[in-house]
Amino acid sequence: MSTSSLQTETSRPLPFPLLVSPSAPLPSAMPNTGSPPRSRPGSASGVGAGAGRRCGRVTRVDLLTVVLAATLCSASYSLSIWHNSRGAADGSVLGLVAGDSVCGDADEELDFEARHTAENAGLSVSEPSSSARRALRAEGAPAGSIYRVPFPWPVSRAVVWAANSARGLAVAEAAAAAGERWARVDGDMLRFTDAGAVRAYADVVLRLVAAPVRTALDIGAMHGGSWATEMLSRGVLTESVAAPWGASDGALVELALERGVPAMLAAPSRRGLPYPVAAFDMAHCGRCLVPWHLYGERFLMEIDRVLRPGGYWVHSGAPRNDPRERAVAASMCWRKVADPDQNGVTVWQKPVSHIGCNAGEGAGKFPRFCTGQHREDKRDSNIEPCITPIREGAAPREGTTEKLRHDGETWRGRVARYKAVVTQLGQKGRFRNLLDMNARLGGFAAALADDPVWVMNVIPATGGEADKLGAIYQRGLIGAYHDWCEPMPTPAMSYDLLHADSLFTLYKDRCDMEGILLEMDRILRPGRSVIIRDDIDNLVKIKNVISVTDRMKWDVQIVDGENGSDDADKILFAAKSSCNDDDRDQEQ
Repeated sequence: MSTSSLQTETSRPLPFPLLVSPSAPLPSAMPNTGSPPRSRPGSASGVGAGAGRRCGRVTRVDLLTVVLAATLCSASYSLSIWHNSRGAADGSVLGLVAGDSVCGDADEELDFEARHTAENAGLSVSEPSSSARRALRAEGAPAGSIYRVPFPWPVSRAVVWAANSARGLAVAEAAAAAGERWARVDGDMLRFTDAGAVRAYADVVLRLVAAPVRTALDIGAMHGGSWATEMLSRGVLTESVAAPWGASDGALVELALERGVPAMLAAPSRRGLPYPVAAFDMAHCGRCLVPWHLYGERFLMEIDRVLRPGGYWVHSGAPRNDPRERAVAASMCWRKVADPDQNGVTVWQKPVSHIGCNAGEGAGKFPRFCTGQHREDKRDSNIEPCITPIREGAAPREGTTEKLRHDGETWRGRVARYKAVVTQLGQKGRFRNLLDMNARLGGFAAALADDPVWVMNVIPATGGEADKLGAIYQRGLIGAYHDWCEPMPTPAMSYDLLHADSLFTLYKDRCDMEGILLEMDRILRPGRSVIIRDDIDNLVKIKNVISVTDRMKWDVQIVDGENGSDDADKILFAAKSSCNDDDRDQEQ
């Protein structure tokens, strides 16, 4: 495509309502959606027959009007107070709620007794079969369902549309039947009623930890993201994980994503978690079972790998004071901070250094230190029965202060361009879950740090950029390794916006472009947006693939970058149609 033809294309108005003209400036404020008051005949500003009416003494009609207006205002105010007090949520444009708070039922004290299996807790030690991976690729909304735009943050912390997560609804109902009432059905909504109990529990945990926590990992996705939601309110970026197989079938992760908190389908089983070494300040496992009788030692060794030196392992619920946990923790030189007999919570601290730690000595049944690559980049490899050594005096990974400063300036300019085109990105509450498919140093996420969104930064499992994920975590962001030739371990319709910077150039000779695009379509919510920055030849191919693929209902436009037509890279903006329910039913 020539430059002249591209300029002609970008001069046309975009064909879908989510975007505005590519040349439009970013609005300085949200438009006023209210209607201006109309001048009545006879008002001071009116024109016409009644405009010349003189102001005289107060008439009976004027007094009755004032009394009637005051009565109506009082009734409306009282009705709104009653309406909000019962936790009702009104819908507005695109299903977004009006109001910024939702009240639930009285909270109960948390019960940490085990009522489920390890698989239900997201701690399965079995491996996903090839058929399970294919099912993840083909996953979509339940037949006959209509996906509704989630409630905006922070309202979504307490309420989700029940039909958006049928599996999550089933898990919540089963938990309620078993006496674990952390959510209840309210018409077509599912309300989470455990805020007070989780808040009190978090107070206990953080008091025991008594150290700054910036990033945390919630294993088992407690109550569908309730723990992560509470930690987010305290400034701790928390990611929930649960197994993509087993009885729960990722339902708790699905609920967490619907609520607007970071979550992935993953579990520290025989394969490692998709995170770098020393990524989290805290790892938490509440109301879940550690399968000590199978691979409990490897489970804790993987937790040790992803914890930063001096990080904390918090385990509540059965089994309490398990001798196997104590033995493995001691073999890794962990220090017990809190005993479960006092608060029902076990807290262990990883050492800040392995100097003087005699791991594996003695009878020889406990693991020794790893050698070679130190298992720093697990991705999809088996967990080795060894302890990842702490690198003494290691220099900070990837990225100097100057490099990060330059990266920040670059991405602030790019994100400003994005917001000028995808207007929803610049409107607080419209987007929440964002995915950067080739995150590099996390500049895209850093440029959005002040917005009420979170970004999953993915480092592709190719291209030799593994260490950059460690740099992303050092910036206080989150992310994961993933190979885009495979389906991403996340439920369908997880994200509001997908961002791909040079991703298709990176995967040009590795796997089929259409396969990556179909996976993007699966995890993107209806009515939401895609931003692809790449070489113009790749963007034209992408546009052609989308136009001939029946399963993809995307409206597409290619525009110049933030520096105008001189940029070699161009930007493809796309919006997924929100009218795809009939098509999905026909496919099934």
